[in-house]
Amino acid sequence: LQIFLGALAFSFFAKGFSGSYMKSMSSQIERRFEISSSIVGIIDGSFEIGNLMVMVLVSYLGPRVHRPKIIAVGCLIMSLGTFLSVMPQFLMGRYNYERITVSVDNSSASVSACSPASSEGHPVTDATETPSTMQNVGCEKTTNSYLWLFVLMGNLLRGIGEAPIMPLGVSYIDDFSKEENSAFYIGLVRSSGMFGPTLGFLLGSFCASLWVDIGIVDIDAISINPKDSRWVGAWWLGLLICGAVNFIASLPFWFLPYSLPKEGKNENLKISHLSVQGDPCKIDTPDQPQLNIYLSIADFLPALRKLFGNSIFLVYIFLTILQYNSLVGMITYETKFMEQQFNVSVARAIFLIGVILLPITILGMFLGGFLIKKFKLHITEMTKFACITFIVAYLLNLLYFTCSCEVLQVAGLTAPYSGIKHLSSTKNIYTASCNADCSCKLDQWDPVCGDNGITYMTACFAGCKSSTGMGKNMVFHNCSCVEGQGHGLGNSSAVLGQCQRESCTKAFPYFLALQTACAFILALGGTPTYMIMFRSVSPDLKSFAVGIETLCGRILGGLPAPIYFGALIDVTCLKWGTKSCGGSGSCRVYDTKEFR
Repeated sequence: LQIFLGALAFSFFAKGFSGSYMKSMSSQIERRFEISSSIVGIIDGSFEIGNLMVMVLVSYLGPRVHRPKIIAVGCLIMSLGTFLSVMPQFLMGRYNYERITVSVDNSSASVSACSPASSEGHPVTDATETPSTMQNVGCEKTTNSYLWLFVLMGNLLRGIGEAPIMPLGVSYIDDFSKEENSAFYIGLVRSSGMFGPTLGFLLGSFCASLWVDIGIVDIDAISINPKDSRWVGAWWLGLLICGAVNFIASLPFWFLPYSLPKEGKNENLKISHLSVQGDPCKIDTPDQPQLNIYLSIADFLPALRKLFGNSIFLVYIFLTILQYNSLVGMITYETKFMEQQFNVSVARAIFLIGVILLPITILGMFLGGFLIKKFKLHITEMTKFACITFIVAYLLNLLYFTCSCEVLQVAGLTAPYSGIKHLSSTKNIYTASCNADCSCKLDQWDPVCGDNGITYMTACFAGCKSSTGMGKNMVFHNCSCVEGQGHGLGNSSAVLGQCQRESCTKAFPYFLALQTACAFILALGGTPTYMIMFRSVSPDLKSFAVGIETLCGRILGGLPAPIYFGALIDVTCLKWGTKSCGGSGSCRVYDTKEFR
């Protein structure tokens, strides 16, 4: 039993590790494949779909199959899925982020970004540094844009593989441990599994700060930093590690027996307490689960009716669905929210979630379980306790509205061109009199920050006539649109990257503290809520109830939440990126007030 506990704790760790890593990489995947948030939601939901395809079957047939071996197969499938998700990285070629190319002549003083009438053949070529002939070759490979389907399939497989671990593992412990120990063991396994997400987020943070084509590309030549909305981290690197961890997790289960001696007793436990009453031929035939399956399916509907006839269980299911919706939606887009609202790099946002939020959540879950044990709470006391925590968390949530932050000032999008009226035309809302003769491309995004604290979509829109320096250190000079604000002629410059929003960076610690408090209080009520389900259903339906709860939470919460949250977030987008072959990519700037 100890070996099984250890192996199960590690497999819980492995599934949490790879699951949270995938979650933390959602914005990197969105940018790498140039897709919208709602498609990221679908990729995220594919895990739930895979999980659901087998969950009910597994938790229902659980006690009638060789549980350790099924768990081992599950871990292997998870590892396969993870490796499948990495495939696109090796099929896609390098990542070319959207940027203006400033052609450089021999004297190393570069031609200006703003090219009047662009007689000398667009220095502002398309989004990559390749000549236009190459550009067309690149566009024939439009299959590139569908390579995210590999990640979707990999995630689907991960979902299928994860399904047996929880219901089979928990029921196996419950069957072969002393009754007074089983809750403690299950709590131990679950809480040790919680270290997985923490480490997954830390690995995510590390990988997000590395450039995606690390080892192939000269890092110094890259002109953007991790805070940029075009930055893509090495999302594939961590997936290789996750796949290996899942593979290792499957190994010990191959060597564990079908059944164990019950703790404290010597004779083997018959698998009778879950079998059909008065059916002696069922008890001693672990070798032929075939017969059992047919008998089991006959039991399925009455068991289902019994569960849903239980009003407490029904209310509990509704609660679960609502909580799944809010938590899954929040966790999926948390990093994107922090990045857009508070000007924090994705890597740092992921790091903070892993280091602060998750440990606090673990602590809350642990403390919740401890309080139940310490005060020997009954079901009514547990419900009161859970109710109070949820109300407090809800009231705290209202404070999020105060964590405000100004919208990024982008000329022509969220701010006027330093007081100059727009040229009257819908298409040229981005242009003003100061850059009208620059013939800028409207679909580009390579932001520069002017001296006046306003961000321009490209150096061309700022009307910059010359530049110095290379790579990250490039500075543009004589920018006609920046001059409008009392700058003398000629000394107005712009640097690469969006302008920093100071007040937002200051508001960030308050937001983090609020979030930590909410997470702790919700987690505190989580364990008693979970126990309500166990105490309100009859013992023989426990593992089935867990399966049904997970199923409902996932179908009506985990699956739709990322998709509709993503679609809503897409609505708040102000400027979409452009793929190298045209067509809109992932979002570059959000209306932060709407988003919040």
